[in-house]
Amino acid sequence: MLNKYFLIICFLLAFSVNASEDDTLFVKGVYSQHIVDFFQRFEDCKAESKEEIIQHFNKGEFQDMAPSRIVNLGFTSCLNYFSLKVTNDQAFAEDYYWSFYNDGILFTLYELKNGRLIEIGETSVAQKLEERPTPIRCLSFKVEMQAFETKTLILKTKLQGHSNLYFPTDFTTVEDILIYEANNSFLLGRYFGYFTFTALFNLFLFILIRRKLYGFMFGYILSMMAFNAIEYMYDVHLVPDFLHRFWTHFPKMFFVLLSSYFHTKVFQYFTAHKEHFPKWNSILNLINNFILFILILFVVIKIVIPQNTAFFDQYRLLLFLLFLINLTVLVINLFYSIYKKNKQSVYYICCNFLLILSLLFYITNTFQVGGATIYMPPGNIINSVAFEILSLTIAFLLNYRKELNEMNQNLAAAKLKSEKLSEELIEVQENERQIIARNLHDGLGNTMNALRLLLEAPYKNEKQITGIFNLAKDQFRNLIYQISPKEIEKIGLYTTIQQDLELFKNTSIAVNLTLLGDDHTIENIKAVNIYRIFQELISNIIKHSKATIVDITLNCDESTCSLQIEDNGIGLKKENTNGMGIKNIKSRVSYHQGIFHIENTGKGMISIIEIPI
Repeated sequence: MLNKYFLIICFLLAFSVNASEDDTLFVKGVYSQHIVDFFQRFEDCKAESKEEIIQHFNKGEFQDMAPSRIVNLGFTSCLNYFSLKVTNDQAFAEDYYWSFYNDGILFTLYELKNGRLIEIGETSVAQKLEERPTPIRCLSFKVEMQAFETKTLILKTKLQGHSNLYFPTDFTTVEDILIYEANNSFLLGRYFGYFTFTALFNLFLFILIRRKLYGFMFGYILSMMAFNAIEYMYDVHLVPDFLHRFWTHFPKMFFVLLSSYFHTKVFQYFTAHKEHFPKWNSILNLINNFILFILILFVVIKIVIPQNTAFFDQYRLLLFLLFLINLTVLVINLFYSIYKKNKQSVYYICCNFLLILSLLFYITNTFQVGGATIYMPPGNIINSVAFEILSLTIAFLLNYRKELNEMNQNLAAAKLKSEKLSEELIEVQENERQIIARNLHDGLGNTMNALRLLLEAPYKNEKQITGIFNLAKDQFRNLIYQISPKEIEKIGLYTTIQQDLELFKNTSIAVNLTLLGDDHTIENIKAVNIYRIFQELISNIIKHSKATIVDITLNCDESTCSLQIEDNGIGLKKENTNGMGIKNIKSRVSYHQGIFHIENTGKGMISIIEIPI
């Protein structure tokens, strides 16, 4: 039994060897198989003449190509010649197109006839449509063949703006390639239409909401559109003719790096990196700023020196290295963010999983890592980008809806707080009016009654009348000061408080006052309220604390004015925490969106007030 299997295997191997010996491509109309299997290649690193190339071909120095769908020979600076022997295996004439898909190669096609190389044509993406041998998107040469005619075709490739020799290729009929181009154009048109819609959508959001996230997303989509236009050679249709020749001098890596810049910015804003990971955010900003500088410098140099030179080969290598560095740091940062349980990062990697894989395939194709040559029309990158943009746009909308709900809730809470604050302020004003009325009645009112009695007495005492009159004048002045302390506007908050504390010199309470900063930075209305709070706290200490030492610190800087009062009294009783004085202080502090803290320390009481300037 084993012998039978061995004979079958040997038979199959023999059949495959016999098939591989046939180096002629027979075509009957549309040919759907890989034509690279029929190629033979010769590498020319000396820029030899046509006659020398013919000699190499006649001597059999053109080597067979390994079976593959595409030509992928890696990095090279040499010219390469590919021979293809093709036969029209039909009883009638047929026109064929030999087509190539790459944006950085100059293709020249010859026919070997009667021992001479006869040029059929030359083409590259730098040519406008009307300048190409065949005016279609893909780089194509028309090959006219009579019935049962056999031709030997020699293709020369010269790298222009690229360092690696890579191109898919096809040999088929005119009708077939036009159908393929039409179908592919419809497909890519849908992609570009979708990208255009999402780009405009993000632009409108950026204009309306003024959030940088949507602005960077707009830039990212545009840069990816530019990359895909070059990658699939649709820039010849999308870029105006007056700009096209300059445009073709920009390598794909320029737009890949530009996309990487915007993509990183989107990641930073989407995951709130500045708040959650400030150190990583600084590293990403440093890399991004350098990338932006290199890209701008590349544009400036291209304007001055539009031709491709050896210098630009090194510059393209720099672009590629920067892309790898940025991608590596971004991926490490992404996994670190997930490790730190950042939910937005988890969603972000789900959106970009396909894109990361596509970029890895793109890199392996470029460097021929593991011999990988993955090619997926219309391309795995464009599919991945479409999925990423769709999922991120949905995420942006959900986030925007969430933020809008939170904003509405905050507005509702602020409205309730404002209404409550207004009620408290009205209550404070009514209490102050009652205090003023009581002071008028008990103080100035009693003094005026006493003055009236002295004036009505039969024997008038001028000295007593003068004393009562001066007392009434002082009480009236104090009442006016209580209503509106104008001295604060004239002499400042610090000096006003110092003058008030002069009253403690002849009492049993020792007062220590520390003034820091500058009181000229405070608005008058805030200074008045801080003074009112100070009066209320000092009044409470005098009335209730039984303190002998009071430490007061007032510090006003560029952003905050803080008042701290500490005493060594009996502290604040629980039933007094909701008293009218404390309530008035809370209302004043809340009005200015400040902070009020009061507590017993065991050795007395401490009160801290902070009001933003």
